[in-house]
Amino acid sequence: MAVSTRNPWVALDVSTDPVAHSRRLRRAHEQGPGDPDEKPAEVRDLVVESWHRSLAAGVKPEAAGAPIRLDPADLEAARESSPLAPAVDAILGTLSNLDTDARHVVAIGDANANLLWVTGDPAALERARAMSFEEGALWSEAAAGTNAVGTSAALDHAVQIFSAEHLVEAVHAWTCSAAPIHDPTTGDLIGVVDLTADLRTAHPHTLSVAELAARAAETTLRLILLEAAALLRERWEATITGRSTPSALLDAGGRVIATHGAHGLPSRLELDPAVYGPVTLPDGRVGELQALEGGGAILWLSRSGVRPRAPRLRLRLLGQATSAQLESGSPERALRSLELLAVLAMHPDGLTAEQLALALYGERGKTVTIRAQVHRVRAHLGKRTLQTQPYRLLTAVDADWLTVARLVSTGRPGDALRAYRGPLLPASDAPAIVEARHLLDESLRRSILTTADPDLLCRWLAHPAGADDLAAARTLVAVLPGGDPRRAAATATAATIAHRLSS
Repeated sequence: MAVSTRNPWVALDVSTDPVAHSRRLRRAHEQGPGDPDEKPAEVRDLVVESWHRSLAAGVKPEAAGAPIRLDPADLEAARESSPLAPAVDAILGTLSNLDTDARHVVAIGDANANLLWVTGDPAALERARAMSFEEGALWSEAAAGTNAVGTSAALDHAVQIFSAEHLVEAVHAWTCSAAPIHDPTTGDLIGVVDLTADLRTAHPHTLSVAELAARAAETTLRLILLEAAALLRERWEATITGRSTPSALLDAGGRVIATHGAHGLPSRLELDPAVYGPVTLPDGRVGELQALEGGGAILWLSRSGVRPRAPRLRLRLLGQATSAQLESGSPERALRSLELLAVLAMHPDGLTAEQLALALYGERGKTVTIRAQVHRVRAHLGKRTLQTQPYRLLTAVDADWLTVARLVSTGRPGDALRAYRGPLLPASDAPAIVEARHLLDESLRRSILTTADPDLLCRWLAHPAGADDLAAARTLVAVLPGGDPRRAAATATAATIAHRLSS
């Protein structure tokens, strides 16, 4: 009997015979999971895509299981530092009423799919150790192939992997259901909870149970944050009582919890509450950061007003329309000048003439050429823009490609794609620019692929930079449910890109 495709994240429906379906999957697996042009009819698209990613990472189907990456000391340290540690009891409590006949193994892993806590039925635990499904093992796709823990972490979505859908043959006797756990404040992936049992006990509702455990973890962490914020607020209110100085209460992540007379603050400040003393806000206001018992901080804002702000150097170096401009000044568009400014913006501490020559021209670079370029830039933008010995920018920089890189690094790929107008100085062949261009493009691409967000993947494929991204097209096909009207177009797009790249 065919497996229902109504929910692509579930491996089989209640009417499917798990043993018979396991046999069909094993035959499909034997046909060769690595051939991208031959999709086995019995295998879900998201599983085939995971097979491709795993094989590309070097995983062998005949492997014995997963590698053990954390020794006892490293495991203990990882547990103590894990943001999931306060939620472990809530996860296990949610799963305490599991059907004992299924003999589940419960695993809790970090965002990289390292298993930090593993418990469950003793007999099942003993069997699972034969494939290293145990504490300290790394079950990412790149280390252990397609599996619920690693694939859930890779796609940031709850998923069930059944029998021979696992790439590694040693796992074919099992069925696994895993769900991601997110930081309740930032939304970042912080871990995965997994339920693993013998394939004969497979049931679609197990995935819902895993998702319920993940939500229980997130709710617990959210309550802990609220309790901590309430305590911080009590201490802050006691501290500011009787004082008229404008202030704001920040938690350990820079989030603004409360304010008193401090207007116009964003919900989050790019300040490190662990570094205390004078600070300057992005809008020019100045103040002082004071430690607060409990892990937070008080931002006291100065009543003296705004610190005079130096003119900012605006670098627009993405795409074709590139320029550098000091506020109220005329734009500089010469490629060599823009290359020089870009490299200096990447090195705020400054570079020598020799280092600049190497970055811009490689081994053929000459310091006399650098001095001539510096002279031109200082003549156009002003001598106070750039100092010598070492060469360094003296003014604050607003650089579009650095903004994209920051958005990527802080887990905001959607905003990064909106800010990405094209490659960094596409006409430049300067070694440092070429390297930075490739790093920016690839980091943006990878951040989009790892979200497995259909809307974001569609936007990426519609962007000139992602028009030929076969991996993105195949990921989009994998994450769109069978009834989604975009799936047919995504499948056609993937086929078109594959044909274009092979011709």
